[in-house]
Amino acid sequence: MKIQRILCFTYLLVVPIKAFQFLPNKNGVLRTNSILRGVTNSNSNNVIEDVYPISFESIQGKRVLVVGGSGRVGGSVVCQLLKHKALVTVGGTRKESFQESQNRWKTLFPALSDPLQNVSFEVVDREDTKTISKVLNNAKDQGNAFDLIIHTAGPFQGKAKAPNGILEASVNNGINYIDVCDDYCTAMAAKHKYASVAKQNNSSCILSTGCWPGVSSLMAKRLVQHALQNHKNLTPQDINVDFSFFTAGSGGAGATLLVATFLILSEESLVIQNGRRTLVKPMKQYTKVDFGDKVGKKDVAHLNLLEAASCHDILGVGNVKTLFGTDPPFWNTLLGAMCYLPSSVLSNVPLMEKLALFSLPIVRLVDYFAGATNGMRVEVSSSKDPSLKDMALYVHPNLEPCVGECVVAFAAATFSDKIDPGVWFPEEAVVTADDIAHVLKLASVGAHTLNVQSESGLKYSDVWGGQ
Repeated sequence: MKIQRILCFTYLLVVPIKAFQFLPNKNGVLRTNSILRGVTNSNSNNVIEDVYPISFESIQGKRVLVVGGSGRVGGSVVCQLLKHKALVTVGGTRKESFQESQNRWKTLFPALSDPLQNVSFEVVDREDTKTISKVLNNAKDQGNAFDLIIHTAGPFQGKAKAPNGILEASVNNGINYIDVCDDYCTAMAAKHKYASVAKQNNSSCILSTGCWPGVSSLMAKRLVQHALQNHKNLTPQDINVDFSFFTAGSGGAGATLLVATFLILSEESLVIQNGRRTLVKPMKQYTKVDFGDKVGKKDVAHLNLLEAASCHDILGVGNVKTLFGTDPPFWNTLLGAMCYLPSSVLSNVPLMEKLALFSLPIVRLVDYFAGATNGMRVEVSSSKDPSLKDMALYVHPNLEPCVGECVVAFAAATFSDKIDPGVWFPEEAVVTADDIAHVLKLASVGAHTLNVQSESGLKYSDVWGGQ
């Protein structure tokens, strides 16, 4: 595992994504991916209204294949898609797991009982392109071709060299794709391997969507856009972006999310300082961060999350850190203690899967009392210009539906015809200021706290798209 982390770190140093580049759109016209493209007028009180804004209405009647849809994350995506009248098929390895999840969804969402009954199931292997392509071709032959594939079958950690049969089948067949990959090396490997084929076959693909990463990435981009527009003396290299995340208990996580958490603990945390990558020990030094009146101040510490690399490589930001904390406090202590285990133990996927299953009853008990609140806070500042102090805050009462709502917001973006062919991170895919605000507005439908604080004129509507 140490060798793998070293190779990944070297890869990130050698092959960064360029913050400013020229990219072809769907009509073959070159467009710039400058971070300031499409920023609203600084004198305007509202986000620029698009003639065809990104909206949930675009989802109605679309056929979507959700691979990994029997899990907590995938199931949340399925239910949110059904709320907006999509036609959903679940792909997975065991029909029995799907049927168990289907029954659970009917209990949680009685109003969706009828559409849930119409959700079909297909056996697929996420690493086998042929099994995915077979499902896609059969659907096409029956006149029911899929409009979008959503990959939620994690964990994604350590999969940089593993085949992504889902993405490969998507781009080969010219079908749009999004996933919830939370591992930067895995996402970068997929991007470089499949981007050219996606462009050739007119397939628009967004990696690493969801709440964090995903919505958090767009929050950061919107704040950085505004900072550069209103502080002409600054470059992206002069800016600090601090990501802080909070989850009460496990957030209602299933076994797969617990495994992903254990795998992340095996990694040192990436921090960008003055444009240079450094690694620090995770879950060691805690600071207090305010997540709003309903959550309060919480302890957070370094954790190796995808946003540190993507914010630097794509937006060109010179200083980035990602912090995480949970409740009750002894969970933070337990996570910190686990970091002392050898990385060879924590990165052992079969062992972590057993640990996750063993831990699940205890986790569920704690979650019952702790709740499942999910908070994201993004702060932008600069030592070069102390007047820059902007912040955006998003807090949702329950992580499980939160993830589904956020993923479906990105799905709406793909149906809006706003995402160019290729394989993109969220910061690249959703380019203009008004499109970012539209996606963030859709992603925040279930949030109980949305806030913006700024000393440079950044308004609520600039980030969250209106009331």
